[in-house]
Amino acid sequence: MLLHGKKTKIMIETNFTEDIIEEINEIINIPAKKIAVDIKNVTVSFKGKRGIYTAIENISLTIQKGEIISFIGHSGCGKSTLMNTISGMATPTSGEVIANGSKVKGPGPDRGVVFQNYSLLPWLSVYKNIKVAVDSVFKQKTQEEKTALIEKNLKMVNLWDHRDKLPGHLSGGMKQRVAIARAFAIDPKVLLLDEPFGALDALTKSSMHVELLKMWNIDHREKTIVMVTHDIEEAIFLSDRIVVMNNGPAATIREIVDVHLPRPRNKKDIVHDPVYMEIHDRLLNLLIDKFSIND
Repeated sequence: MLLHGKKTKIMIETNFTEDIIEEINEIINIPAKKIAVDIKNVTVSFKGKRGIYTAIENISLTIQKGEIISFIGHSGCGKSTLMNTISGMATPTSGEVIANGSKVKGPGPDRGVVFQNYSLLPWLSVYKNIKVAVDSVFKQKTQEEKTALIEKNLKMVNLWDHRDKLPGHLSGGMKQRVAIARAFAIDPKVLLLDEPFGALDALTKSSMHVELLKMWNIDHREKTIVMVTHDIEEAIFLSDRIVVMNNGPAATIREIVDVHLPRPRNKKDIVHDPVYMEIHDRLLNLLIDKFSIND
C-alpha cells in the first residue's frame, strides 16, 4: 500500500476487504461514496398467455448519490422495467432493490418520477398541479412554506408567469417543465426520468437538457438522476455513466460506459471533444448493426 501526501491516494496491492479499505479512507479523511440505489440480482418475470415472460434477468447495479445514470438500448430491452423496480411500480420476481437505505416495496416520495406523457391533471392549472403533489408529501408544512416551495420551483423552470394556465394551453416543452418542477418540488432523493424528452422536437429537447442540469446544479448536485433514453447524444451530454442493455427477453446489462467529460458541459463544444467522439462511437457500435445501405 502506497500513501502520498495530504490528499492521500491509495494503491492497494494486497487482498484488503472493502471494510478495511473504508476504515483506512476514514482515517485519512477520504469521504466514502454514498449509495443511492443498489440493485441486487434482480429478475422480473410476467405471466402471459404463452407462459412466463422474463423481461430482465439477474441484473446488479450500484448507483452513487448525486450520479446521473442513463439506461439505453433497443425497444423491449427492459429499460423501463428496470427503472420501475427502483420506483416501486414493478416488483422483482427475485432479487431486491435498495433505495436510500431501504428495500423498495412500492412507490414513495423519496423517488420522484417524470414520464414521457407529462402526467399532468388537465383540469388543474400549472400551479395547482404542483400544489397537489406538494400537499400530499409535505403535510406538516404551513401554507406559506408550500407557496414558497411552489413558486421557487416554477421560477426555476421559467413558468411562474404561466402558473394560472391549464396544461392544454401549454406547449409540449412547457408541459414537461411543469412535470420536472413538480418532481423537484417534492424534493425526492432519487429522480427517475422515463424517456421524458422523447416526444419533444430537437430544439426543445436540447433546451430541456440544459434546464434539467441547471436544476440539478441549483440543488448542489445532491439528487441522483436515473434516466431511460434511446438518444445517444442525450445520454452522453447528461450522464456520468451509461448502462447499455442487451435485447430482451431476459435482458441483461451488456456494458457500462463511463462518461469522463468535465462539468459543466457545453453542447456546442463537447461534440468536438475526442473523449465525446470516442464514447459516441462506442455506443454506436454497441447499439447499431447497420451504418449504411451497403451493410
